Amino acid sequence: MGTKVIKLENKQHGSWQFETSDPAGNVVFRAHGVIHEFVPNQRFTRTFEMGNAPFGIQLEFFEFEKLSDKTSQLTMHIVFKSIAHRDQMLKIPFAQGLNIAHNRLQEIISKLK
Repeated sequence: MGTKVIKLENKQHGSWQFETSDPAGNVVFRAHGVIHEFVPNQRFTRTFEMGNAPFGIQLEFFEFEKLSDKTSQLTMHIVFKSIAHRDQMLKIPFAQGLNIAHNRLQEIISKLK
């Protein structure tokens, strides 16, 4: 699967939009939101909403901690509207998709060094 960055404004009150397609080019996932806080190399806070799925809007907090000159730790805190919305989200293979995305990001970054 391939993910396109449609819009990415890394700044306070910026917005973002991603779109993921299958190998045939069919869009299988859309997501968008607003960036509420952005501190480069430290943290950002954003909303997350799936465009073509019946899930509620989430509030997400991302914090980066430097571990060494080559590594960092990402801590994510996600707030759902309700426990029911959280449980609905956990029924989809979210963790698998997130791991695929993070592994791809690590692969790209490693090539830049």
